[in-house]
Amino acid sequence: MTTAAQPDPFRLPLPNPATPVVPAHLVVAEHAHLNANYGALVWPMAPLIADPSQGRRSIFWENCPAAFREELRLVAWTFINGELRRTFLKEHGVRMRSRLSAGATPATVVYWMQLARWLDKRGIRTLAACDRSVLHEYGVFVRDTATGRQVAVKTLTAVTRLWAYDELSARPTGMARPPWDEFGADDYLPAATSYGGENEREPLAEETTGPLLVWAIRVIEDLADDILAAWAQARRLRDTATRTPSTPAGSAALDAYLDAMTAVGKALPAVVLKGKSRLACIYIAARTGASLNQVTVRNQRRGLTRSVAERPGPCPLDLPVTGKIAGAPWREVLDFHEAPVLMRHLGTAAFIICAYLTGMRPQENGAELHLMQHSAGFKYA
Repeated sequence: MTTAAQPDPFRLPLPNPATPVVPAHLVVAEHAHLNANYGALVWPMAPLIADPSQGRRSIFWENCPAAFREELRLVAWTFINGELRRTFLKEHGVRMRSRLSAGATPATVVYWMQLARWLDKRGIRTLAACDRSVLHEYGVFVRDTATGRQVAVKTLTAVTRLWAYDELSARPTGMARPPWDEFGADDYLPAATSYGGENEREPLAEETTGPLLVWAIRVIEDLADDILAAWAQARRLRDTATRTPSTPAGSAALDAYLDAMTAVGKALPAVVLKGKSRLACIYIAARTGASLNQVTVRNQRRGLTRSVAERPGPCPLDLPVTGKIAGAPWREVLDFHEAPVLMRHLGTAAFIICAYLTGMRPQENGAELHLMQHSAGFKYA
């Protein structure tokens, strides 16, 4: 008497064209209407995504070579619906997770399609022909053409995952185990370099990211109103100065302004250009109603460049300072030429907060926060 074979809990039944791509127990209710059928050319991953900040990606089967479309479609469906064997996960440790995020799933399938295109160009039309020698050649191809070591690692890992899920599918192709999975990947990876597009810096320590994040939040909450107001007023002054025509009234107001400043010995408003202090013509024109040409002429006639170089003065904005640090105003006044710099700092603070909030998604275990030095790139024009 023989005992009936026990069903394999990791092997899924064969789907049909009407089978849902995402199983019911994994579907997010609000996106259930986006769940495609197995036979569709586009498989949206939105039914798996509950986080509104996460992008909605899809698998596009029209990008897959026709000869491999059905084979890869079955493996991809098994990939989405199934799980890797515990023995396989134990053997591979942290290098392999049983389930990837909805964002990483389409990227993995894209790597499979890259393999399919490489095979198709060589006249190979089925994964069943992927024996160890063919996969060795592909590993060498990846090593020699990948844009970086990390890209090569992702490509090879995706092919290993393809082999693992093919074995679990209802109709395995019998492709061979990749040699880099069995004997190690060193021979299939480009040499590690200290340059290129990959970020090889160590993640910032918590002792750094903590205070950095706290001060980024404080800049946004405590100082943003002052900075935005200064930016807006500085732009209005610049626009006024560049559009004001030369008039007798503007000329008279300019002379009165300069006479009043020099009479009491006040330093004239200055701007630093190429390391030297110059008369702040735009600021003075906007303040007096004179044209830029009139200010330039007065500068030349009165020889103001020399006095400004010796005693450069500020260009204060008519704004109240409301932000505080340690209970005291963070600035006595805000300066016209300081506005673009402060705006860039504000953009940097916003970037740090966004990078922190989007860099540690709970559905991607092991995600690390890498904060970069960033400039928002505001152009003061």
